[in-house]
Amino acid sequence: MALDAFSDDWAVAFKGEVNKSTAYRAAAKGWKWTVGLVVEAEPDKHFPESRGIVMDLFDGDARDIKVGPAADAQKCDFVITAPYTRWKEVATKQLDATKGMLQGKLKLKGDLPTMVRYTKASQELTECTTRVPVQWPDEN
Repeated sequence: MALDAFSDDWAVAFKGEVNKSTAYRAAAKGWKWTVGLVVEAEPDKHFPESRGIVMDLFDGDARDIKVGPAADAQKCDFVITAPYTRWKEVATKQLDATKGMLQGKLKLKGDLPTMVRYTKASQELTECTTRVPVQWPDEN
């Protein structure tokens, strides 16, 4: 059953996929920072309010992944901000998140060299999102 994009149920399923991933566990060894994803509103795409995804990631484990207000995500050690359609491109593997940050398509607040050092972990997080069946609001 498809889950609404960036919903509480999606976050639970995403966390489960991350914690099942041996590739993520290996690539994220040594990571010890929180990551906030800010999904900016695009009312014309049926995504009326910005949302924040707070990921408590530590040493290859997703301790928690929650969806809430964008302000919560903005308090994380690393914050990546983009409009809804850009995040959809990342989640459907049309855009690599690290390349998106380097190209300015995703705005990063945090240490870019640290992020780049964990590119494989970032790519595996994206892989994990593709394993969660999603109902996109602009495709209803």
